[in-house]
Formats: sequence, C-alpha cells, structure tokens
Amino acid sequence: MAACKKCGKVSDEIAQVLSLCVECIREADNRCLSELRDIHGQNRAKFGLPASPPSGPEGLQCSLCQNKCRVPAAGRGYCGIRRNENGHLMGGSPQEAAVSWYYDPLPTNCVADWVCAGGSGTGYPQWAYQPGAEHGYMNLAVFYEACTFDCLFCQNWHYREQNRKRILRTCWETNGSMNPREHIPNDCFFGELFCLF
Repeated sequence: MAACKKCGKVSDEIAQVLSLCVECIREADNRCLSELRDIHGQNRAKFGLPASPPSGPEGLQCSLCQNKCRVPAAGRGYCGIRRNENGHLMGGSPQEAAVSWYYDPLPTNCVADWVCAGGSGTGYPQWAYQPGAEHGYMNLAVFYEACTFDCLFCQNWHYREQNRKRILRTCWETNGSMNPREHIPNDCFFGELFCLF
C-alpha cells in the first residue's frame, strides 16, 4: 500500500516505487513525466541499458524496430541486443538471436486463453488437433530475450539479465537443440521479435 504523492490517495494499487495513482499518471504534468522517466532510467541502468533510445548523430543507425536507435560507439541499442562494436552494428540478425525455449503442457500453458489454439481449440481443424483443450499435448514456447518497450513491472524482466551475457544462438543451432516431439500442435513466440530470426 502506498500514497500518491500528488493527490494523497492511499491504495493497494499504487506502486511504492512510483508513488503516483493511475489518475495522476494519466494527467501527469512535465515534472511528473520527468520523474517517471527518471525512475524508468534508473531501473534500466541496473541492467546496463540506455534510459531512452540512443539518438546521437554520431551513432550507427539501427532500423530493426520502431525506436530507430543511433547506437553510439561501444554503446547498446534500447533493446540491449544491438551494439556498436568498432563501427559495426552487432547482435540480433536474421541469422542469430538471444532466445530460449521450453515445452509447456497444454492447456495450462503460459497464455491459456482463447487466442491459444492448443489451449482452447481455436482454429480447429486448421490450427488445432481437437475442437477443445488439447490435454496431453505440449506447446513449444520460444522466448526472445530482447524488448523495445520499457515496462517497469515486466513479468519477463529476467531477459534483461540474460541479454547482458550476450549469448546469441543461430537459427540452425536453435532448431537443432529443440528435440522434435510428437503432440506439439503449436509454437508460441514471446518477447519482441524485431531482432531475431
């Protein structure tokens, strides 16, 4: 429970790190917006990520996502994957990615909603083996460990630790590492897809 530092409202729904209620965030003035940017920047700095998409004229232009970063020498793009090494943009390409994967039992997978063909039978018979939940089947969940967003309370924050390690896998390595299994009706891709295969 926290109190909004602007209007004084006290609620379980106010994050202590922000100390602003949703109404005051929506109506934020320039001072509040500046404070919010600072909080996000401090959080990103813990992972060696730039506070905002780099835009210096001396940087190398990355065009893999909507941020259009200009990555400075020895710097990283907003996603944390793209970096400027010796005047060349490195990291994340059609040939390599920061990616991990796991098998998820259906229908209690990570999405478990109407959009999931394996969890609900959505799209049967084209996208699912059964008209309902596919008990006994697995979903291949592929997680891309990079993001172009800046969600302070991201449920997948751990990708930021992973991308510091700079472990990139080629699409051939990734495909070869995924053990082919029967009863996998669908693959789900999570995270930002922009700098991956």
